[in-house]
Amino acid sequence: MRSIPRFLIPFLLLALVCFNATGQSKSLDITYIANEGFLLQSDHHKVLIDALFDESYGAFLVPDKTVLQNIQQSVAPFDSIDALFLTHYHKDHCNPVLINQYLTKHPDVPLVTSKPSLVFIDGDCFGFVTKQAQFREMTPAANQSVNKSVAGMQVTAYGLKHLTYLRNGIDLEQYMFNISFLIDMDGVKVFHSGDIMPDAFAHYLTLHKGWQLHTDVAFLYYKILEADPKELKLVLDVLHPRYIIPMHIPPTEIAQWQAKLPELKKQFPGILFFAQSMDKESLVISPKK
Repeated sequence: MRSIPRFLIPFLLLALVCFNATGQSKSLDITYIANEGFLLQSDHHKVLIDALFDESYGAFLVPDKTVLQNIQQSVAPFDSIDALFLTHYHKDHCNPVLINQYLTKHPDVPLVTSKPSLVFIDGDCFGFVTKQAQFREMTPAANQSVNKSVAGMQVTAYGLKHLTYLRNGIDLEQYMFNISFLIDMDGVKVFHSGDIMPDAFAHYLTLHKGWQLHTDVAFLYYKILEADPKELKLVLDVLHPRYIIPMHIPPTEIAQWQAKLPELKKQFPGILFFAQSMDKESLVISPKK
């Protein structure tokens, strides 16, 4: 057998790396914490999103004390966390004391969130700003986006408006600043909406015609899936997700959602449903054809 010329070896190695990067299946392990809180683990990265909170406003699922203690103490599966993400500072997503404690215990873990969320946490935990070396602030303008590399992951933050809650004609959420994240975890593209509805996508599209993300897994506020079919199609035409995970479902509606899951799967086979804290799914993401 003829030997390979030495000058060709670097090119062959590069081709092999590119083949492995594009031709092999990738994995994503998803562990449900509560509400919109998740632990995500890809081949080489592990992140927490909206995971440190203990308030439900009397309506939503919260993690129990054992789960929160295990997160703080890095008990598996909460060991080796690369980054902590926060979409917004409502208390069913964010407990400033818990986040402050976590960053203190884990000085190498960055917090990825917006300036309004950082200000809110600092207001509850005086001196939080001294941890600014761990801050990875991402504060896009309304209907704009910003990009940042965090712990070897490419992250895009979208300034998509928090859902509307009207009282006497006034939107009580008009000052709430929500981030939707797109995170590339070892080639697996994960979208986490935070609290938004399809109108947030519509407003973004008015400024960014042809907006396309082509995600692998989309974590969506559950009422998006209950929207008008045309509104839902708009969201799916932007995200093109292989898997959809509805989140923020009140415990009082869990049984109702479980009952309609078979019908939803007919419309979208890749829908996954988490009912209990610490439920887990392991996904294999095959190369796109």
